[in-house]
Amino acid sequence: MKGLTPPQRLLLTEILKLRLIIGHRKYPEIEKELAKRWAGYWGEIALANYVKELPQDKYLIFHDLQLQYNSIHFQIDTLLFSQKCILIIEAKNILGKLTFDNTFKQLIRTNEDGTEESFEDPRVQCQRLQSLLRNWLIKNHCNLLPVDNLIFFKSTSTILKTNSGDKTDFSKICKGRDFFNKIDSMEQRYNHERIDHESMIKIGNLLLNQTSPKPINILKEYNLTEKDIRSGVCCPNEQCNYIPMNYKRGKWSCPACQTSSKDAILKTLSHYYYLYKPTITNLELRNFLLLSSPDTTQKLLHRLNLPTTGKTKDRLYYLNPEKVTQCDLS
Repeated sequence: MKGLTPPQRLLLTEILKLRLIIGHRKYPEIEKELAKRWAGYWGEIALANYVKELPQDKYLIFHDLQLQYNSIHFQIDTLLFSQKCILIIEAKNILGKLTFDNTFKQLIRTNEDGTEESFEDPRVQCQRLQSLLRNWLIKNHCNLLPVDNLIFFKSTSTILKTNSGDKTDFSKICKGRDFFNKIDSMEQRYNHERIDHESMIKIGNLLLNQTSPKPINILKEYNLTEKDIRSGVCCPNEQCNYIPMNYKRGKWSCPACQTSSKDAILKTLSHYYYLYKPTITNLELRNFLLLSSPDTTQKLLHRLNLPTTGKTKDRLYYLNPEKVTQCDLS
C-alpha cells in the first residue's frame, strides 16, 4: 500500500550538511544526527526485506506511515494490516550490548570502552504508538481490530539483556529472521477474522489517504538562517558535490572535477525548495545561483517553464516536484 522511501528528515539533513558553511560550529552535531538517521533507515530497509516475504494476499503493508490525531503527528516504521489484527513494527539498528532498564524505562548501550549511552525504550515508544493509532481508529469509526506491536533489531549480533533482577518480556522483540517466528505467533494469537476483505481494503485506503507528514523546518530546528547556508550551484556528480559551479554559455562547469552540465540547476533548485520555500523570485534565484545578470537568470527561468503568479518584479515562480528532482540518496 505504501512503499519504503528515504524519510524526508534524512533528505533534509543530507542537504543541510552539504550546504552548511565550511567549518560551521554546527557541522559535528548535524553529521552525528545524519549518521543516526542513516542507521535508522538501514534498519527499516532490513525490515522491509523480511516483510516483503510475507504473503501479499494476507496483509496490507505500509512503510513510514505518518498520521495525525488531534494535532499530534505520529510515525510508524511499518504497519501490517490483516483481517485479524493490526501490527505496528518498529525497526531499530543499534549495535553492541543493550540493556533494558525497567526502572527508568530506557535502553542503555554499553560501548567497548565501557562508556554508556541512553536511548528511549522502544517498548515505551510502541505503547505510545499503539495508543495513538487506537485513538485514530476510534475517531475514524473503524476500531474493529486489535492493535499489537513488535520491535525488530536489524543486527543479529546485538546483545539484548536486562538489569539484574529485572523481568523483561522479550516476546515482542526479535532479531533478524526470528521476525517470521514472531509473525507465526501473532497468527496463532489472533486466529479468527474480525472483518471481511472489503472492510480491510476500505480501512487500508483510509490510512493511505490520511497520511499526513509533519512539516519540517530544518533550519529552525538547528537555529540556523540563510547566512549559515552556502549559495551556488551544486555539482551533480555525487562523488564531488562541489559548490559553486561556474556558468558560461548555457552550461554549468565544476572547477573541482570538471563535470559539465546544462541541468545542474535542478539539484540546486531542490535544495532551495527543501531548505527555504516552494516559490522563488528572479532576484532570489539570482542570489542563490550567484549570477550577476538578471537577464541570464530570466533566461534560465524561461527554460524551466515553471508555473508563475504576478507580474514583473513581483512574479513568483513555483518549484513543483515535477521540476525539482529529489537528491539521489543511493
